[in-house]
Amino acid sequence: MKTMGNSNGIKAHLVNVAPNLYRHAVSKEYYGWKKIAGKQRLHALGSADRKTADGKLSEWLRDLAVVDTTAKDLTVGGLLERFLSARAGRKEGTRITENAIANVFKRTFEPGMGMLVARVKASALLTWLSEQGESRNWKNRTYNRRRLFLSQMFGLAVADNAISEVQNPFKTQIIRAKRKEKVFRRIPTPDQFQTIVESIRAQKCNAQHDDSADFVEFLGLAGVGQAEASALRWADVDFDSARINLIRRKTERDYYVPMYDWLRPFMERLRERAGGKPAHDERVFKIDDAKHALGNACKRLKLPHFTQRNLRAMLIKRLHDAGVNVKLIAKWQGHQDGGRLIMEVYTEVFGDNDATMEAAELAKAAGKIIPFQAAA
Repeated sequence: MKTMGNSNGIKAHLVNVAPNLYRHAVSKEYYGWKKIAGKQRLHALGSADRKTADGKLSEWLRDLAVVDTTAKDLTVGGLLERFLSARAGRKEGTRITENAIANVFKRTFEPGMGMLVARVKASALLTWLSEQGESRNWKNRTYNRRRLFLSQMFGLAVADNAISEVQNPFKTQIIRAKRKEKVFRRIPTPDQFQTIVESIRAQKCNAQHDDSADFVEFLGLAGVGQAEASALRWADVDFDSARINLIRRKTERDYYVPMYDWLRPFMERLRERAGGKPAHDERVFKIDDAKHALGNACKRLKLPHFTQRNLRAMLIKRLHDAGVNVKLIAKWQGHQDGGRLIMEVYTEVFGDNDATMEAAELAKAAGKIIPFQAAA
């Protein structure tokens, strides 16, 4: 029987029992051994049972054939930098989020950035998610975003053959996603909305009071997002066709909103204030967002903290309550799903008028359905 070299205490007691398989003379535990790229690789198979050891040896040798031996010394910190570099082409918002997660991970991942990727355990990742989630009071969607970050990062290590799929510490059956929380959207009533706009416009101490009020008013009247409004140019405002052309920033798709009866007078006032014939490439609004002005107005008026997104939701609800087809509302939001997302996301908002809606629908049916006749 071939005995391995005595470079350390373990090797001195190993005897060869089959190709690449060795057994410890004292503990009777089995080990795998193979020479790759001029370097000896020794691996404890964790069993004294021959049949079990044979299976684990085959698995280990298969992993060795897949894994890039030049990447065996890849550390967690090195993988993190590699991952961020690979994500450099993503949208700015995604990169900002991932850099923020990476900074927290660097500081708080207990095994440290110097640990070899191949030695990271699923329990270490799960512990980090759990402890950070508890200490930072993460919502479920925040937890799931960090979970996705880990999945993608260690998935890259597998794709680069730095580790095998078997060695990947991100085990989906152990590190499970959390259920999405139901989101309750507070949206202003039309009266509250008008009061907010007036309050912002009345703040003469704010040099941008009119700009901020205009921005907020447009969001509520047109039902668009802050990113779309800030990018709007006068070339996009078509008074002849009665529509405003936009690009949905999330998907980069073109869409439009009608120049509603309540929106057109507002747009005409803006045009007059811009000189009557503003240049096509001139921005409609001078500011990029009005979140601070909106938040301060809500505080002054002792209203809930409405966001710019809530203003868009307000118009969606008003259109829905007026009986506008949901597919059409979705089209005016730049959605391509025929209204599915709106019905899923705004269910709790639309539910405010369930009783009223049911009564109206029953009234429609009352004169059209023939009553059942009682049997004689």
